[in-house]
Amino acid sequence: QVAIMKPDPTARALNAIVRDLMNTRDGATYFAGRVWGVHTHYDLGGDHPLVGHSVPNFELEDGTKIGELMHDGQGMLLDFDRNASLKSLASEYGEMKYVSGAAKEELGLSAALIRPDGFIAWACDSKPDEQSIGQAATQWFGRSGPVPM
Repeated sequence: QVAIMKPDPTARALNAIVRDLMNTRDGATYFAGRVWGVHTHYDLGGDHPLVGHSVPNFELEDGTKIGELMHDGQGMLLDFDRNASLKSLASEYGEMKYVSGAAKEELGLSAALIRPDGFIAWACDSKPDEQSIGQAATQWFGRSGPVPM
C-alpha cells in the first residue's frame, strides 16, 4: 500500500495496475476478500468443508438475502430442506433464528448453523445428524431450554 503512494513513476505504474485489476470482477473479489476478511477461515472442528468459513449471501426464494437476516446479531439455523426436527431444535435456543426455504443456489447444502458473526459452525449436505447439530448448537449458543416469552 505504501509502495503505490510514493510520488514516483514506478509507484504510479503500480497504482495503475492495481486500479485496473480492481476494476475486474475477479480483482475486486480478491481485494474485498483481503481487506474485509471474506476469505478468513477458522478451525471450528467440523467435518463439512464450509465449517469455519463466512456464510455465502444466499438469496432465498422470496428474494431475501442471508446478509439481510443477520443484521440483528442472532445466530441462524438455515434449513434448505424444511426439516421439522431442525425447526424444533432451533426453537430451543433464544439467540438462534430458524430460516427455511429454498435458495437460488444452495451449494449442495441441506442445512447450516451460522454463528452471529456470520461464520458457519456446522453444515450438512444431506439428512442432518441430530447429535452433531445438537452439539454444535450447544457449543455456540449454550444449553438448550425453553425460550422465555
